[in-house]
Amino acid sequence: MKPPKSLNDAHSLAVSVLRYGRGLVALWPREEPERPLELWEFEGCPFCRKVREALSELDLPYVSRACARGSDNRERVLARGGKRLFPFLTDPNTGRELYESEEIIDYLYETYGAGRRRPGLDKVLASLNTVSSVVASAARPRRGGRVRLGCEHREQPPELLVLYGFEASPYCRKVRERLHELNLDALVINVAKKSPHRRQLVERGGKMQVPYLADPNTGVELYESDDICAYLDRTYGG
Repeated sequence: MKPPKSLNDAHSLAVSVLRYGRGLVALWPREEPERPLELWEFEGCPFCRKVREALSELDLPYVSRACARGSDNRERVLARGGKRLFPFLTDPNTGRELYESEEIIDYLYETYGAGRRRPGLDKVLASLNTVSSVVASAARPRRGGRVRLGCEHREQPPELLVLYGFEASPYCRKVRERLHELNLDALVINVAKKSPHRRQLVERGGKMQVPYLADPNTGVELYESDDICAYLDRTYGG
């Protein structure tokens, strides 16, 4: 992981440190689904972070449905699941829909992994894991938690933006925060260490570096978190 170049980078890196690098290494899924899972979430939510870490470790692509405060997606979750609660996972491959981070993580590991490696210990440590995630969220309290004025009721682009990254990367975090602030859904391709998806990224962009954004609506594809955030502001900032 490259060293931080700015205070914002260092600040984002602190969140990864507080989470002990969770989501840095892929454990290789036993079976990859035909269709990407959908995670209704927002970046500032500590419970959503736990699920994203599991998705990264299981090397599972997913559609991030932006649900920061002010987003219309929050009402869609209420209409669909009966509660305005996050994270909310929907799996089009099995028809399952789940709230509660620990139940979602259990489901992911049982369905697309080999089960939790230490199920008893993981349950015991679940509360400590949540506390650590809450502390990490508190390190960036104003990032990715609320939709910008003017973007609350936005119409999504015709095609999903595609973000290559992994949960532990502080640079990917900056881009995810901006996506949620702009109320933009995106297909996230996890490329943690040992992920076979890394080959796909190198073939597409020319090098193994994250984040990498591809926008099929404009044909723009680019590396570098600050460049990506600037592009998103120009194109979708209103």
